[in-house]
This record gives sequence, structure tokens and C-alpha cells, in this order.
Amino acid sequence: MASHRHFNPWAFVLPGAIAGGVILGVPVVQALWTSLHNLRLYRLDDQVFVGLDNYIRLLQDPLFHLSIRATVVFTFGCTVLSVVLGLAVAAVMSTRGIRGTGWARFFMAFYLVPFVATQVVVGMLGRLYIWEPEYGLINYLMGLVGAQGPMWLISVDTAMWATIITNTWRLIPLALLIFYAALATVPEELLESAEVDGAGGWRALWSVKLPLIRYHIGFVALIQLTSAFREFDTVFALTGGGPGRATNVLSLLVYNEGISAANLGMANAISFTMLLIVAVLSLIYMRITRLGELDR
Repeated sequence: MASHRHFNPWAFVLPGAIAGGVILGVPVVQALWTSLHNLRLYRLDDQVFVGLDNYIRLLQDPLFHLSIRATVVFTFGCTVLSVVLGLAVAAVMSTRGIRGTGWARFFMAFYLVPFVATQVVVGMLGRLYIWEPEYGLINYLMGLVGAQGPMWLISVDTAMWATIITNTWRLIPLALLIFYAALATVPEELLESAEVDGAGGWRALWSVKLPLIRYHIGFVALIQLTSAFREFDTVFALTGGGPGRATNVLSLLVYNEGISAANLGMANAISFTMLLIVAVLSLIYMRITRLGELDR
């Protein structure tokens, strides 16, 4: 008697899809519904439906425009630096003669330290020991060469740079892990052929390795972009959004509106706007990736 084997992928996907829909979908719907109301933190039983009024006021708010500008600069800086530095370190660690050695394992563990640290700890370390103007590490090193270090977290001109660099240090380990694993899959035959053709280390990296891991680079860039876009803990612990509004990114604006100003309606309007921006960026990435695969 012939046996029939049936495989229904939905039997495996459906439980997770239902759980994800409940866990993620319910808060999103609740946030959208709250954003359409005038709701105060300490008067949750008194909400008034205002429609799109919160969104209209948000688009007209100068503080929202400043936060958008700060978020764009912060997100772009963290994404570019983490991808470039993560790729550079992974490229060095994966070269023959270095890969698999004791030094490689040591430096890999060293670079993964921020990966196990919480974001608040990273922000506090940066504030107390890295960027502190009197005894911080950066100004100490600058003093060794006779340079006068600035007031990094107090000056409007340098606070954003210090925030970007600190958060980039936290983001690099993820990029390093993915790029290191991706570079390990590059066939040795291609690298040997490139060497025969006279390609050196940098030429082989640019012409052989990078084209083969371009989708990994795009994936890491998207992950880093979405992570930096919604970053709160590191920025809050490092600068609190200051000086002035120089580092007041959107996530901090949500906190200020929802907790400090007790305006839950406006806070949820900002949060839902952030969700829409991230969703659009993700859709654009998936569209570009799909077009790239069709062209192959």
C-alpha cells in the first residue's frame, strides 16, 4: 500500500503568525487608537476623540521638526559608521593568516563586549568615562599630544558626534558577526583566481568579496538603521536630549510628551509616525532587494 506524505507549511507558520499578530498587532492598534484621542497620563478614564488633530499639531510643531533633523543625523551617522567599521574589522579578521588564530579570537571577543552590555550601561560609560571633559578618556588622550579637548556633551557642536560614536560602538558587534560569517562563505577558488590575476588584498575585497556579500551589507544596513532610528536608552543616559535640543531624537520626544508632559495622545501619535517611517524604509529595502534578485 502506497504511503502518502503530506506537508502543510501553514501548520508550522500559523501558530507563530497568530502569536506575533496578537503580541505585536494589539499594541499597534491600541497606539493608533490612542493617538486619535486627547488623553492625559493621570486621567486615563477621560479621553476625548480628536481625530487627526494630534497629527496636524505634530506636523506644525517646531520641536518635532528639530527632532526629525536630529534623528536623521543620528541614524545616518550610526548606520554608516557601524557598517563601514564592522565591515573593515570583519575583512581584516577573515584574511588568511589572521583567521582562526589566537589573536583573532581575542580581538573578536574584545569587539563583542558592547554586544552583551545594556544600552543604559553604554550611555553611562560614555558619559562618565569617555566624554567627561576633565578625566574622560578622549580628552586625556588628546592632552597627551598637547590638544585641548572640548566639552563634548555640553557643546552643541560636539554632542551629536559623541552620541553617534558611542552608539556606533554598541552597533558594531552585530555588523561584525554577520560580515565575518558572510566573508567566510566566499569560495577560496575565487580568491586564488583573483591572486593569479594580480589582485591584491584590497582589490580582491572590492572586486570579489564585496559583490558576493552585497545583500548581507544591505541587510545589516537596514537592521542598524532601524535600531538607531528608535534608539532611546543610550541617548537618554548619555545626554538626555541636550544640550538644548541638539540630541533630542524622536524616541526622547515620545518620552517627554508621554511622561514629562503626560500627553499620551501626542506621544502615541509620534510613536505611530515612527512606526510608519520604519515600515516604509523596510518596504523600500525589500523592494530593492527583490529587484536585485530578479536582475541576477
